[in-house]
Amino acid sequence: MENTAAPAAATSRPRPQPFEPARPRRHAPWLGLVAAGYALVQLLVVIPHTAHALGWDESVYVSQVDPRNPAAYFSAPRSRGISMLVAPVVAVTSSVTVLRVLLAVLSAAALYAAFRVWRRMLGPGTVALAALLFAGLWITQISGPSVMPNLWVAIGAVAALGWFLRASAERNARWWLAAVIAGVTLVRTPDGGWLALPLLGAAVAVRAWRPALPALLGGLVLGAAQWVGEAYARFGGVLDRLRVSSDVEGGMGLHFNVGAALRSLNGPQLCRPCEVPLRHPELTVWWLALPLLTAAAIVVAVRDRRDRRDRVARPGAPHHGHPLALTVLPTVCAASLAVPYLLLIGYFAPRFLMPSYALLALPVAELVLRTVKAARSPQPVAVALGVVITLQLASQHVVLGHLAAQSEKVNGDYRTAAEGLRRLGLRPPCLVVGDRALPIAYHAGCASAQTSGNNRSITPAALVLRSAREPTALLTHRSRPRPPAYAQTWVAFRLPGTGWTAHLPPDQARELQSRQKVSGNPGSMGPMTTATTTSWAGFEAAEPEFSAVVRERFQRYPHHVLATVRRDGSPRVTGLEADFRFGELWLGMMPDSRKALDLRRDPRFAMHANPGPDTGMDGGDVRVSGRAVEVTDRETLARYAEAVHPPEPFHLFRVELTEVVRTAVEGEELVLQTWRPGDVVRTTRRGSDDTAWRAESGS
Repeated sequence: MENTAAPAAATSRPRPQPFEPARPRRHAPWLGLVAAGYALVQLLVVIPHTAHALGWDESVYVSQVDPRNPAAYFSAPRSRGISMLVAPVVAVTSSVTVLRVLLAVLSAAALYAAFRVWRRMLGPGTVALAALLFAGLWITQISGPSVMPNLWVAIGAVAALGWFLRASAERNARWWLAAVIAGVTLVRTPDGGWLALPLLGAAVAVRAWRPALPALLGGLVLGAAQWVGEAYARFGGVLDRLRVSSDVEGGMGLHFNVGAALRSLNGPQLCRPCEVPLRHPELTVWWLALPLLTAAAIVVAVRDRRDRRDRVARPGAPHHGHPLALTVLPTVCAASLAVPYLLLIGYFAPRFLMPSYALLALPVAELVLRTVKAARSPQPVAVALGVVITLQLASQHVVLGHLAAQSEKVNGDYRTAAEGLRRLGLRPPCLVVGDRALPIAYHAGCASAQTSGNNRSITPAALVLRSAREPTALLTHRSRPRPPAYAQTWVAFRLPGTGWTAHLPPDQARELQSRQKVSGNPGSMGPMTTATTTSWAGFEAAEPEFSAVVRERFQRYPHHVLATVRRDGSPRVTGLEADFRFGELWLGMMPDSRKALDLRRDPRFAMHANPGPDTGMDGGDVRVSGRAVEVTDRETLARYAEAVHPPEPFHLFRVELTEVVRTAVEGEELVLQTWRPGDVVRTTRRGSDDTAWRAESGS
């Protein structure tokens, strides 16, 4: 019988499979998505409003490394790190758009890198949520493409604290810690000190963190070296620079500045002096809840420290110190960075607290995710918290849109004013002084200087001497239009489309007007030619004899005739008194009078002196014309009211002259004297039998 059984060797057996370790679970790249979204918001929302011009502080930082423009005055509180950051871009291109786009991409990459340092300690979800809470703030978004230091301090603070906590177990972390601390200190030296202060205390007090001590000290020294060297080179030493910085900041001392911080949560971007009311309080829920959420995170961390320690020191991950530190240390560092801005200065800007917001986002994000995991029904809680976070991001977007448009208007005015100065003939080398001189000068390609204020860099005497050597413009704003004493004789040109008036030295103004005449196109300056003005004091300084004759003629009789422009463009003629006081010519009016409303709408006017009781016109016939600028400054109004005692309330206008004309009969000749700002008195005569006028110049 045939054996049909297969041999044992031929029997099919399962082959042993090689061992494959379980693959680690791959998490969604949430942090990368947050960083990409942060960059996208900057590119789509912020940059379209800010790509055309730089702001005030930005122009100061950029001018330090711009090879095409003179460097603006660099005041004592500033640090040069942000200038060094943008130097490679500025060296290649003058395009503001390119600069902002590159900063947007770089800030998003830095946000990703800084929060990723925390991934091994807090987990990817917590880190991504913390980055979202910080990146979603309107001040973070509008600061991304800006040439300002505060955002980079915030990002550096997050990275520095993360590397500090990892330094005890990772040798490379100490090098990163030193580099980041040096970068933060270079970007803003005082903030570097306030950030390092609690870290130095922690490193001394806790043995496990002492390996980070050399890195902290080395980073501080490296980052502050340039600032210290500049202190000795420009200010006489570190203490002298700190003293000057205190003066610039308005006097460093005890200032309870929390109220100013609350009022400016939704703008303005600089609150100095901070007298604005809180706008849209319904959009401030996040800011007001932040201290409460931080306190709750600390309470939860203290109660659950054992469970937290087990989760942080999981197998395969290094132990980074007591888990409670992951909540307490960011809070302490955030409080330290907030101290100078909430307690030591008297003004505020929302960007000042960005480092604190970035650090507090870490414990708050941990609290949110722990709340979801601890809930009996995590899904509804997660949905509810997701809705809350979405509403928070939406509220920040509303504020962002408003303030981005506001930045577009402010910075656009700087560029418009700079273009007006170029049309007035200012070409490098040139000098701009006065109101907002720093950003306007940068966009005009000129140097800038100030004779007073925080950026004082030249004396009036030195300015007058310099104005004789190079084209110079003094800027005054319509809120304070009167030029300083050294420029009373300078000729005023309104800069169309802005609130500024440019005052040019008389010789420079005459050269401008002669160029217009030679070109054969006197109207090429557009509205600026007809808006050439000067104050009464400027008229007196330029033509003392002629101005005395005109003033005497007006003061001979109390009442004169004022011509204004009605709404439909037709003239309105009314009676009015002229008052010469404090070196100016004033026009006072009853509240809501027709002529006052006319001047508010259109400041052009002409005023004819009272000819007297007969036809003799002794002293001649006198007329002045120009612009009547309404005075709103309370101090000036109070000073005038104390001297004149007019019925209150009242309107007060200060005269800016464009033309003064006197007509008189001298012997057998009719004499016409005309003066315009920047020119001499021009006299024309005509005898009784002449058929033409004879012109002459001079007083």
